Amino acid sequence: MSLRDEFVAIFGVWEEARPYLHLIVHEREMGLVVSMQGRAVTADEAAHLLAISRVEAADLLQRGYERCVLNKVVEGGVTRFAPADFGARLDHFARYENWDDIPSEDRRAIDHRFLAEFTAKHQPDVQRKMQGLSARNALPNDTVMLLSEIEEMIDAATHIVVQPCDCRRLGQNCEFPIETCIWMDAGARAALDRGHGRPLTREEARALVRRLDKQGLMHTADSEWRTRGLHAICNCCACDCYPFRAAQTLGSKGDWPRSRYVAIHARDRCNLCGACVKRCHFDAFYHDGSTVEVNSKTKSNVLFDPDKCWGCGLCANACPSDAITMERL
Repeated sequence: MSLRDEFVAIFGVWEEARPYLHLIVHEREMGLVVSMQGRAVTADEAAHLLAISRVEAADLLQRGYERCVLNKVVEGGVTRFAPADFGARLDHFARYENWDDIPSEDRRAIDHRFLAEFTAKHQPDVQRKMQGLSARNALPNDTVMLLSEIEEMIDAATHIVVQPCDCRRLGQNCEFPIETCIWMDAGARAALDRGHGRPLTREEARALVRRLDKQGLMHTADSEWRTRGLHAICNCCACDCYPFRAAQTLGSKGDWPRSRYVAIHARDRCNLCGACVKRCHFDAFYHDGSTVEVNSKTKSNVLFDPDKCWGCGLCANACPSDAITMERL
């Protein structure tokens, strides 16, 4: 069996991505992962396995860690590195490297495979939540959050970094900004340890989420952060975000990502400007094709379907006549 074939089997490289393996993983990384046989190794052990100097081995391990080919394990003051998996490596490749060198049709196929793997991974816990049970593991993008709640999280954070959105880089279904994934405290430190992310002050992070909200991105995070700790804030679109796309497959609206609010539309205060229609990712606010006379002007009628609302608050944040408020479920 060739080195490439051994690596594909050990690392779990998806069939859709194999023609582009030369772009995604270096040959020396393949040799390292194959030689490790799933074990965590020190620099000295890697040097012995590959018959290279310790300095070369340490550099290879560190670069593999930075590129998410490897994970780091520190126990008893001893640092070891273990193979990651193909999903983790592809995630980093799409965020930071030559993802766009892959033809668009094949990028689409890989994105669909990534989404399928993501959905299958989280389906058992999502189904538990849909049955009213507690998820066994923390789910990504656990809850749809209001902007004010996100700002509260940022104010409580000690370390903050922002990274490119992996969902938006992989899916490429819209023109929303890319640098939108915010990591805090332990998540931020882990990202910086790999050499990833751009550090932000609290003021910079608050300014970023306000700007992204104005541009039309929803906010998701773990609403139980006070007990489980700060981790990540995602600024999401429905067209690329894997949790929202997976939720459509799993039928988990309201349970995951969890909705805690619903918009209330005061029709008597609505000036039919249509801002809510433009900002809603789920067509909860929509034009029904009819027109209405308002102050001698003909405007497209606006209707609201609360059953489609996920409670993100984007509509209320932009309503110039305060005709929309968010009500706690």
